[in-house]
Order: sequence, then structure tokens, then C-alpha cells
Amino acid sequence: MTLAERIQQHWRTPTAVSLALTPFSLVYGLVTKIRKAAYISGVLKTHRFDIPVVVVGNLTVGGTGKTPFVITLAERLKIRGWRPGIVSRGYRGKVTEAEI
Repeated sequence: MTLAERIQQHWRTPTAVSLALTPFSLVYGLVTKIRKAAYISGVLKTHRFDIPVVVVGNLTVGGTGKTPFVITLAERLKIRGWRPGIVSRGYRGKVTEAEI
């Protein structure tokens, strides 16, 4: 059995932990579907802006290259004549006012 096959088998084989967490994943999936339906039906409102908005983020907190990517993106947009603005909440940030 190759390493890739062993990893895939391990990934697909249920464990006690994965089985114990299954109810939580089902609840999370249900909440996600309800929230999506609320946006589609108009119960929850979306916000529209008159300018293009790009969001850079993922579920990983650090070390995935988001900051260097945003810096590079802003630099390239400036070269093309755009005036990018960057909003960063930061990880556990304590800033209380805007910094320009």
C-alpha cells in the first residue's frame, strides 16, 4: 500500500473522535443552511458597496501568507492606478480607532 493510499484510508476510516463529533457537524451544517436561506429570502440583509471589495482570509490563523499576499496585491493595484485600502481586524487586536 502506497503512502497516499494509507493516508486516504486513514482519512476515510471513522474513529471514536470523528463519530463523537458527527452530531456537532450535523448541527453546524443545519445552521449554515438556515443562515444561507435567510440571506436568499432577504431576512438577513447583505451590504452593497459602490467600490470593488476583495476579501483575503481563510480558516488558518497564521503562517499561510495572507499578509504578504495582501501587500503584493495592494502594490500591484496601485501600479494599475487603483487606490486600495486595507482593513485588518488582526488576531486578537486591541485597536480602538482607525489608523491611516
